[in-house]
Amino acid sequence: MASLNPKNIFLTLLVAGILARMFLSETAVAQNGVSVSDIVTQSFFDGIVNKADPADCVGKSFFTRAAFLNSLSLFSAFGTVGTIDDSKREIAAFFAHATHETGFFCKIEENGGASTNDAYCDPTNTDYPCAANKKYYGRGPLQLSWNYNYGPAGSFIGFDGLNNPETVATDADVSFKAAMWFWMSNVHPIVTSGQGFGATIQAINSIECGGKEPALVAARVQYYTDYCNQLGVAPGDNLKSKPGPPYRCSYPAKTAVVPPMSVVANTVIAERVMPIVARGAKLALAPLLVLRPTSISVSNMVKDAFFNGIIDQAAASCAGKGFYTRFVFLQAADSYPLFGREGSIDVFKREIAAAFAHFTHETGQEIDGSSKDYCDETNTQYPCVAGKGYYGRGPIQLSWNFNYGPAGKSIGFNRLNNPDLVATDPLIAFKTALWYWMNFVHSIIVSGQGFGETIRAINGALECNGGNPATVSARVGYYTEDAYDVRKMCSCFVERYDFSVEYITVLIDNDHSYTQPTGRNIRLALSDLLRSIDPDDFLFVHYGGHGTYP
Repeated sequence: MASLNPKNIFLTLLVAGILARMFLSETAVAQNGVSVSDIVTQSFFDGIVNKADPADCVGKSFFTRAAFLNSLSLFSAFGTVGTIDDSKREIAAFFAHATHETGFFCKIEENGGASTNDAYCDPTNTDYPCAANKKYYGRGPLQLSWNYNYGPAGSFIGFDGLNNPETVATDADVSFKAAMWFWMSNVHPIVTSGQGFGATIQAINSIECGGKEPALVAARVQYYTDYCNQLGVAPGDNLKSKPGPPYRCSYPAKTAVVPPMSVVANTVIAERVMPIVARGAKLALAPLLVLRPTSISVSNMVKDAFFNGIIDQAAASCAGKGFYTRFVFLQAADSYPLFGREGSIDVFKREIAAAFAHFTHETGQEIDGSSKDYCDETNTQYPCVAGKGYYGRGPIQLSWNFNYGPAGKSIGFNRLNNPDLVATDPLIAFKTALWYWMNFVHSIIVSGQGFGETIRAINGALECNGGNPATVSARVGYYTEDAYDVRKMCSCFVERYDFSVEYITVLIDNDHSYTQPTGRNIRLALSDLLRSIDPDDFLFVHYGGHGTYP
């Protein structure tokens, strides 16, 4: 690799953020050409807003169709994936939840939010620490809440979500963009995978599900079916929320590894990056490392010694000891290329540790499972087959028909008729565990929510909030032990992880300010970078910044 020009020419958060958006927000998604503006007409939008009561409520003049459409500039996949009917259902679902959360776009902020003693601050989230005297209560069309949502939403959109959360209630464009950020991070994959409107309720406000707030669930469903009728589309199946893992995900945390630069065509850089760079940037800065991989892979982290160190703790007579092998695990992992490969180096390690902590705790076939009923008869998409049991099996103890069904469909086995395969075929066993992990847990890890939230996703209904402190402690114990072992496999970015650090840089402008990089320096840095890197190099970036870009 040629050495970079030894000038104070560096790369900014803008480039990192744009590249992250290119590869994390719009990765290989086929869009259907639907024009959302043609579906969300002024008449449709006004038909919602005009029902606000009282007529002079603050949100009525704040929320506009123009601000909604403007938010789509950052989220082009909204309402444009799948069939035309799928597009209409996603639009209907979004406006159903916005209607419910804001009272037909009447309220901008949570009732009593400014005076509440609850700051919606999760002090355990160190990636997005709460600012003094700031409250992260519900604001905007989807009532964005909590510091771990305001932080990454602000970083992605371009405002200081932690220090200025009130922007979501004072700037209509930011308000809709924040709502759309939450939607695309947490709800859009549910809609496009056909899980039904009920699963979106689980994603938006899971405390209503499981029979806890049937009136609120019914209200959301009524709005959704009304809007589907207006848009001329059937609402689909599974309208009401069902028990299952909570969906509380967010945009990947402050670090990311951008794919090999051979994927980043120069034409894409020229067409999408340079025009924005040319207008200048006002964003916080971060170091960038050019990493050269030699053989980065999950197998380099999950060595024989690591895997066998877990298996060897099991009794010699247990059935799983000859069933689960490292070789089969790695085969299964090949089907999920983002497992253990998204986020910072530390996130890589934490995900491996977390997965094996839960595997360790769960492993085996559920005791007396065949005598238990794990059939949700209300789920018509994945109906139970007579005589079949959907109790816990495999590394993650996959349970319920609504998990066996889509897992089998994704992996390629007759999931509802042959659930026993998860306990008899080790490759299917690991693949179903990773299917569940990637759908319900992976995003929690990469968004920095912590190991505790992964427990909630795996078995929160029974173990969390004091339900079973002993089992929670056991999971945490496995996690910390595994994390230590994984850390020993890799020292920072350089040693056994098979990366070599080729260059480290931080952008500054001509007057050495770390907050106002000039467009000229950004262009020079990007130009030098593209000339100097090898096709297989990765970019390791930290992009948790503040500010805006034009």
